[in-house]
Amino acid sequence: MARDLEVAILFADVVGSTQLYDKFGDTKASETVALCLDVMKDATHQFNGTVIKTIGDEVMSTFETVDDAMGAAVMMQTRVTSETREGGIPVTIRIGCHFGPVVQEQNDIFGAAVHTANRMTSQAKARQIVTTSNMVDQLSAEWRASVRQIDLAHVKGKSGEIALFEVLWQKEDVTSMLPTITWANEQ
Repeated sequence: MARDLEVAILFADVVGSTQLYDKFGDTKASETVALCLDVMKDATHQFNGTVIKTIGDEVMSTFETVDDAMGAAVMMQTRVTSETREGGIPVTIRIGCHFGPVVQEQNDIFGAAVHTANRMTSQAKARQIVTTSNMVDQLSAEWRASVRQIDLAHVKGKSGEIALFEVLWQKEDVTSMLPTITWANEQ
């Protein structure tokens, strides 16, 4: 029997996995992709999420709260970056998130919100977390401070443009737009 509910939906995808197989061979590439999937599933569980399914080199997860989804997304990015570097093949992932209504049937979910979350993944670049205003509107003030609008885009299946937001998870990469101040004693 189907149930309607609202959840945060997260898709995490290994970037360039096809090239991994070409460059490093099937065994090493599949081990690396498996490591990434394990990291993504573990991060989901660490933040009270549910892994709905894995599809090749991608994980689809749901969370009751958007803050939990953001925590899992940042953990995925951080751990994949460090653990794959240690394993010899540096790999990156991209993540897309959306908050909205879904229909749950057995252990799967369906609906427009699922498609929107998946589209956010295709909008994301390597090492990026992209989300929608539906998600940002639900974020706590702490998380909202780590988000910036990056674009307006036409997304397949949606009428009109939707705002795309990036979650800034690498604090050292944040660009400051403040002017440089020269203090009197520095002259």
